[in-house]
Amino acid sequence: MPAKVALAGGSGNLGPAVLNQLLDAGFDVTVLSRQSSDKTFDPRAQVAKVDYESLDSLKNALTGQDVVVSTLGVGAVPRDTHLRLIDAAVAAGVKRYIPSEYGCDTTNPQTAKLPVFADKVAVQEHLKKANKESGLSYSLLITGPFLDWGLKVGFLLNLSGPVVTLYDGGERKFNVTTLADVGRGIAGIINNLPETENKTVYVSSTSVSQKQLLALSGKSLETKTVPAIDLEKDAFAELSKPAPNPGVFAPLFIQRAIFGEGFGSQFDSGKLFNESFGLKTVSDDQIRGFFN
Repeated sequence: MPAKVALAGGSGNLGPAVLNQLLDAGFDVTVLSRQSSDKTFDPRAQVAKVDYESLDSLKNALTGQDVVVSTLGVGAVPRDTHLRLIDAAVAAGVKRYIPSEYGCDTTNPQTAKLPVFADKVAVQEHLKKANKESGLSYSLLITGPFLDWGLKVGFLLNLSGPVVTLYDGGERKFNVTTLADVGRGIAGIINNLPETENKTVYVSSTSVSQKQLLALSGKSLETKTVPAIDLEKDAFAELSKPAPNPGVFAPLFIQRAIFGEGFGSQFDSGKLFNESFGLKTVSDDQIRGFFN
């Protein structure tokens, strides 16, 4: 019998890629969708309408499921919603919970203390407590930033202006993962539940630097170097305003964790689950294609 997987957050930037990989892996997938939503999903998946504000509604939807995968936005979706989903998984007798991580290494102390990651840290603490009290197991999937999405929107390297900003010189490498490989990583966890129980799991499509990405873009642009610490300073400056804008401070904090030294953005290759999960390294040609 294929594992029964409930996916919370089947839309957005990441959700469709994850859903596709879970279905391709042969799992019995149910997408949790808000009662007011008119979004449609891959017809191979079932859809359960839920009220994310109701523990009972979520419990009913999760009853009989083996694994809950959350790709709900962290920050955009209130912390209480993430915690309630965990509580519902416990109440429904779910075996494994995979929270909405998929990014910077929030188990790194320097990363964890950045305000933008406070909700992810709170979810981790809630999962550890739930594990002790109920036996619900969890896996934290750390992927680094999304490679294809990050290049498409200029988050990893902004090529829109006459000058390209390189943080700390742009030579520091960091791990990145495509949206599809994030989905493959989640499928890998579900196919290897004993090996990934209550663990931080690392996967990556490749390791790159900003300078390498600039070279692969094929563009000859002037560059300027900015200290990565300035990202943190600018983020805190925005955060100190009477009405801080998350659209300003959140990306700055995240970029600080990606490009700064000591934030764990380049993974220890010995910790990668790529081989166990069958993930392949993306080629330079594939990266060039992401710029188009």
